[in-house]
Amino acid sequence: MKRIACLIIMAVSISIHAQSFFGGQDLHDILFRQSVKSCEEFMNRFNEEEYFPDLDKTDSLIGQKNFVFLFDSQLAKGKDRDVFLKDVFQFYDSVRTNKVKLSYESKKWYAELRANFFYKKDTVELGLVFQTEHTPKNLPCWMIVGVNGLEKIGYTDSISRLTISPEQHEAEFIEIESDFKYSAKEFSKFRSYKANLDALSYFFALIESGTLTFDQRISTNFHFFDVPSYFFSVRYYPRKSTNTGWLIYDYRPIKSDEKNAILSKLLSK
Repeated sequence: MKRIACLIIMAVSISIHAQSFFGGQDLHDILFRQSVKSCEEFMNRFNEEEYFPDLDKTDSLIGQKNFVFLFDSQLAKGKDRDVFLKDVFQFYDSVRTNKVKLSYESKKWYAELRANFFYKKDTVELGLVFQTEHTPKNLPCWMIVGVNGLEKIGYTDSISRLTISPEQHEAEFIEIESDFKYSAKEFSKFRSYKANLDALSYFFALIESGTLTFDQRISTNFHFFDVPSYFFSVRYYPRKSTNTGWLIYDYRPIKSDEKNAILSKLLSK
């Protein structure tokens, strides 16, 4: 185990400094081949339909080694190598035991675009969450299914409510005039105790009214719930080393209730 640990960790964390080490091959070409260049390539390597270049195809441990190359090497920093690899290999075993194959069509993965928006005179960072769907003509596409971070600009779906006096129907609801004037910033609290305030509807209303306007994209993360007992996320790392491209930056074993909690937080539901 220790021998495997040393070999794999060294392979993951090594930075390429000299062309001569690769028999005169062009450094740019080597890094390009080793990089996980797209989300599709990440899926292919995860599914073992492709492998990290230069791995020995006859090696009985090629699957495990290939899997380790899909992780951001910084995850191993400050950790015992054997412990880190044991965790990764348990993850790998769960993937293989459950025969998990990542795919574009899966309904268990989400893309999250972190972006800045202007709200009044402030800049606020929100997360727009997308999921794959098909149009009525059966064409694949991405659609917005959630948004997170709206609590920064006043959104809340708490149990707190504001009420209207029970006799107001006799006064033709004249009280509502002062409610609009003095409680405008928390007017959603006048909704029924049985009515939920949907974050996505709230977001669309702010956008279409011009109250919230787009500024710029920040980053994109992919979140996967395909492995029954795990949650993991992927983002892009532009490095001049073997450990570059779309890599796993967060992973954890979780139970079904924990997975639901993570998903609810991601979608603000």
